Amino acid sequence: MGNIIQNNAHIFRWLVVFISYVIFVNPVYSQPTLTLQPVITQNLTSPMQVLHAGDGSKRIFVVERAGTIKVFGGASYNLLGTFLDLHTKVGTLSEGGLLSVAFHPDYGKAGDPNAGVLFVYYTNLATPFGNLVLEKYTVANPSGNVATVSGTQVILTIPHSSQGNHNGGEMHFGNDGLLYLSVGDGGGAGDPNRNAQKTGPATTGDLTYLLGKMLRLDVNNPSSGRNYSIPAQNPFANEIFDYGLRNPFRWSFDKQTGDMWIGDVGQNNWEEIDFRAASASGGVNYGWNCFEGPATYSGNAGCGTVTNYSPAYYYDGQSVIGGVVYRGSRYIDMMGYYVGADFYTGNMHLIKRNNTNTEWITTVQSGTLPGSVANISDIGENEDGELYAVSLTANSVYHIQSSGPLPVKLVSFDGIKTTEGTKLFWETSSEENFREFEVEYSTTMNNFISAGIVPAHNFTNGSKYQFTHTGSFLDNVYYRLKMTDADGSFDYSRIIVVNNEEAVSGIFVKPSLVNSGSINLIIEGNYQSLEVIGTNGILLSKQDISGKSGSLNIPVNAAPSGYLSCQADQQ
Repeated sequence: MGNIIQNNAHIFRWLVVFISYVIFVNPVYSQPTLTLQPVITQNLTSPMQVLHAGDGSKRIFVVERAGTIKVFGGASYNLLGTFLDLHTKVGTLSEGGLLSVAFHPDYGKAGDPNAGVLFVYYTNLATPFGNLVLEKYTVANPSGNVATVSGTQVILTIPHSSQGNHNGGEMHFGNDGLLYLSVGDGGGAGDPNRNAQKTGPATTGDLTYLLGKMLRLDVNNPSSGRNYSIPAQNPFANEIFDYGLRNPFRWSFDKQTGDMWIGDVGQNNWEEIDFRAASASGGVNYGWNCFEGPATYSGNAGCGTVTNYSPAYYYDGQSVIGGVVYRGSRYIDMMGYYVGADFYTGNMHLIKRNNTNTEWITTVQSGTLPGSVANISDIGENEDGELYAVSLTANSVYHIQSSGPLPVKLVSFDGIKTTEGTKLFWETSSEENFREFEVEYSTTMNNFISAGIVPAHNFTNGSKYQFTHTGSFLDNVYYRLKMTDADGSFDYSRIIVVNNEEAVSGIFVKPSLVNSGSINLIIEGNYQSLEVIGTNGILLSKQDISGKSGSLNIPVNAAPSGYLSCQADQQ
C-alpha cells in the first residue's frame, strides 16, 4: 500500500490511513472541445501522413509528399532519422506524391518473415501526371531509424496518368490480415468515364476498373502471375471490395470495432463521410457518380443498387479529410468520437452514435477559432490511440487534445529510494476544480500500474505533495502522475526514473494502531516534534517529543479508528 507522508527535517510525521466507502456514478460528458497542440514544427516538408509501425517502439512516422519517410520519437518528438527516401521514383505534379505508407501487422516481430515489410502507395513519373503504384519494401533492420532496404517489389500499378487529380488514397491492414487501399475515380469533373461504377474489366488486362474503389488484396499469398492474390470473399472475384467512390483521400478503421470510416471528397456541393460497419458484406456501393452526398448528381442510370448513398455525415465544404475514431485513454470526453477535418477551412468534425444507436451526433468546430490549423492532409494515431494531425503547408504535426489544459500546473516531480520504498515529491503552482493524482509505476516504462491515489488539495496558489510507494525493487522503477480533473478528463506528467542504487536514508516505524482516538507508538531515536496528518492534508495533531523515548500515547480525537504507517527523520 502506498501512503502520503509529509515531513521536514527534525519532524516526525505520521499519516492516518482511513477506510471509506465511495459510490461512483458514471459521469455525463459534453461534446469535446478540441485543441491542436504543435509537437513537431521542424525538419518537415509537405507532410502527407502520420502513423506508427505497431512494433512497440512508440515511434511516429511522418510521410512527406516528395517521397521521404521520417521518424520521430521520445517525449520531445525528436527527429530520429530519415527512414526511407523514395524521391527518385515519386512524381509530385498536381495531386501526386507519396500518398500513404502501411506497415505489415507483423512488422518488428523477431523471426517473422514479415518483420521488415511495409508498403508504399505513390504516383510515379509516367507522363503526364503519373500512374498509381503500390509497392512492397523489405528492410533488414526494422528497429532502425534509417532503413536498410533488402528488397522491393511492385505489387500493383493502376493507369491514371491522363489526369493529375483523384488519386485516393490510403492503405490499412484490416483485422483479417488483408491490405485495403482506397483509389480515386481517375479525375476529371463528374467521373466522365464512370469508373467508380464499374465492377469488372472492360477488356482483359484493363485495370482502370480499379478506379473509384476500395480494394482488398492478400499480399501475404502471391498468386500465379501476380504479387498478391484475390481474397475468396471479395464480391466480384477481383480486387474490388466496395465501389462508388470519388476521391477517398483519407479513411481509417476503428481499432476497437473494425468499422470503416471514409472521407470522400465531393464534386460541387457536398463533402461526405461514409460509415461502413465491420459486419457489412463486401460490395457496398457508395453512389458516386449517381449521387453526391445526399443529392442526385447524374441520375440513377448505370448505378445498379446503391446501398449506401446516405452518408453518416455530409456538409457543404471544400475538401474533406477523413479522420479516426478516438480510442486513446487521455481524454475521456473524446472516447468513441470520430474526428475529421476539412482541408481548406480547417473545420474539425466530430461524429458519434447517440445512446440508442439510432442516429449520428455531429458537431463542427470552426477553423477560425484560435489554435485552428488549415491544410490538414491527414489525421492518424500513435500506438496508444492518441490522435495527430499534419498540415501540408505549415509543415507541422499537431497532437489533437480535448477541452484545453487541465486546471492544474505541475512545476516539479522527483523521487528517491528509501529503506521503506520509493518516496515521491511533486509541487503545483495552481489548482482549481481538480480531483486527484494517481501515482503509476512500471519496471519496463511500457505497462504502468497504479500505486495509489492522492486527493488534490485544490489550493489556488498550488501545493506540495509526497507519496511513499512501499516495496522492494531490484531494478530501476519508472513513475508518472495521472492527473485527473473534476470532470474526469486527465493528463500525464513526465516520466521519472528512480535508481535502485541511490543512497537511502531515514528510520521507519512499523504501522501502528489508532485506537479510541489515540496512537500508541514506540520512540527509538532523537526527535523534536511529531505531526499527525490526515489523507486530506489537514493537521490533526502536533506535539513536542524532544528528549522522549520508549512508549508514547498520542491523542488524535479527530481521527477515527484505523491503521497508519510512518516515517521518522532523525535530528
